Amino acid sequence: MPDVAIVGGGVIGAACAYELSARGASVILFERDHLAAHASGRNQGLWVLPDHDGDVPMALASLDDYRGVAADAPLDVRLDDEPVGTVLAATNAREVHEAESAIERAERHGLPVDDISGPADIRDHEPGLTRNLAGAWLVHTGYRLDPGALTVALALAAAERGAQIRHHVHVRGLARRADTVRGVVTDDGLVEAGTTLVAAGPWSSPLLEQAGVHLPIVGARGWLVRVGPQEPHLLTHLVEAPGPHAALRGDTGAAWPTATEVIAEGAPRSEVGSLLHPQRDGVTIVIGSTRQVWLTPEPPEERIVEQLLAPAIELAPELAHARVQSSWWGLRPLTPDERPLIGAVGDGLHVATGHGSEGVILGAGTAQLVAAQLAGEEPPFDAAAYAPSRFEPGA
Repeated sequence: MPDVAIVGGGVIGAACAYELSARGASVILFERDHLAAHASGRNQGLWVLPDHDGDVPMALASLDDYRGVAADAPLDVRLDDEPVGTVLAATNAREVHEAESAIERAERHGLPVDDISGPADIRDHEPGLTRNLAGAWLVHTGYRLDPGALTVALALAAAERGAQIRHHVHVRGLARRADTVRGVVTDDGLVEAGTTLVAAGPWSSPLLEQAGVHLPIVGARGWLVRVGPQEPHLLTHLVEAPGPHAALRGDTGAAWPTATEVIAEGAPRSEVGSLLHPQRDGVTIVIGSTRQVWLTPEPPEERIVEQLLAPAIELAPELAHARVQSSWWGLRPLTPDERPLIGAVGDGLHVATGHGSEGVILGAGTAQLVAAQLAGEEPPFDAAAYAPSRFEPGA
């Protein structure tokens, strides 16, 4: 019988398999599709500062682990050796104000920031940007990586340490004896385990509810578009329109609309933010992103790609001539305070989910916290900040 059965083959589940197996635990991981099939392989592929200051230690620990995994991986994780840099490009007074808050936060965490607002400075740093900017700043942060390759690399490293990685196996339910969870029931049968760790993103809730555990996790669809400009190296840094937009750091919280709201207004519309991500091939650029509460299997909005492209062209006019190569979306698991749920939720049952758009940013650090909790060790981070119990009535 394995020590830990992990449900979910995204970056969180794979990172937990890696960390636990490295500590000597016997692990079996189940993924109903292929590894990184959903949001873990369908995101920008960036390590940046997390939205909450309290999550920065976990994020830094994750980046350190990824460097080691990338160095030994049999496939190219495409992790930058040095930060590529992020240009905050403000087009109006409101965005200037938002940029000032972001700059203060970056400097508080020791990140250098250069004011490149002058036309000559913009031309020198990012000649592809519009000259009609109210302000521009270069923050020396931002690491690019291939999120799908990272997830697979973590799983392969776990397998080298003895973990069983079972993909295309659907976990149908939790195996229980009295009030204790003793493993999972799959299409192949019962698999008992000392601890069951649910890391299934927005699909965590249906499993947890079988054990009487109800956590406020909402699935949110996020879209990305890939374009190929006619001129290579149109952008050399990440370019972000500053602001509390939903794609990166929204404040809408995790809440389903009511039936009356859906009748009156239809399905919730996507909120759109602009982040231009030049790929390491020097040619293509990924444009993102959106956030929309997930109610239907297929996206109800027909013009979401146009909504992403229009503000991107405003920032970098030459993108108007770029060929649109593809678009895709993934589902992110959100909580009301947009911070993960990590910890025990019952006898033999643990969760690591609700990371929103920060699964890659916090993945390996999450695994370190999970491993410490299961071993009864002092947690490496503030465990109370991630405790699932924080959403219980009266908490």
